[in-house]
Amino acid sequence: MTNILSSWTLFLPQILVGSLVGALLSVLGILIVLRGMTFFGVTLSQAVTFSVALSLFMEWPGEIFPILFSCVLVFPLLYVRKLRGMKEEVILGILFVFFSAASQFMLALGGNVQNHLMAAFFGDILTSQVRADSFGIYIAIFFFILYLSFFRRFLFISFDRDEYKIQVGNPLPFDLLFYIILAASLTVAVNLLGTFYSIAHLILPVFALLPIIRSLKLLTVVCVLFSVFATVSGFLISLVGIERNGELIYFPTSSSIILVLCGLAFFLHLVRFLFTSVFSKSVR
Repeated sequence: MTNILSSWTLFLPQILVGSLVGALLSVLGILIVLRGMTFFGVTLSQAVTFSVALSLFMEWPGEIFPILFSCVLVFPLLYVRKLRGMKEEVILGILFVFFSAASQFMLALGGNVQNHLMAAFFGDILTSQVRADSFGIYIAIFFFILYLSFFRRFLFISFDRDEYKIQVGNPLPFDLLFYIILAASLTVAVNLLGTFYSIAHLILPVFALLPIIRSLKLLTVVCVLFSVFATVSGFLISLVGIERNGELIYFPTSSSIILVLCGLAFFLHLVRFLFTSVFSKSVR
């Protein structure tokens, strides 16, 4: 226990950044799920991973270039998913596979791209060099504040687009702003903590809690708590070594956090199912 506590203080910057990024993504995920854009969010995360790989390949310094490139990628993504004569799921499926393969194609180039892209896919808070004062964190916070500032408008467009056109006007500018916020936030998350970590925090808290909580304000707060609790719990699990064949093995931190998220989500759905079944039987 003493070792865990000492390790906790040693990796405090990583756990703070992981909790912050996870919480921000969980709030962004609320509107993603409510809009029925889950697959789009997952596809965009793969496009973001490709932009990170391309930035490494081109040796563009800093964190701003993959963010800018990801924001540019939003426009063709929005265009192709609205093509007539093809289902949106088909287009997004093709793009998901394309960007995944393109990222791995970059992986074959080796060197700096290979090392960083592996981290971009799987991530590991424990061994990453993320800092609480990272430029990417400031970018993520800025876009999150922007998201909260226009949240009601985003919500209005999502649920009554025709009424918005009548009362306000063309929703396209705020549609684009929403997608740019999403792309920029995902880029920061992928760059710092990995693709799978980002996807998990983007969709799992909302999937787990939306069937239970109907108030948007309460849902936002509980999603943040859900995300932070899973991050801290997964982090602690990764600090507990397991002896196997005479060797002490530690689980990857990001994967441990994702498994905790999945376990909590499944547990909540199971409890809800059992409660609903028992309640319906008692009513009969």
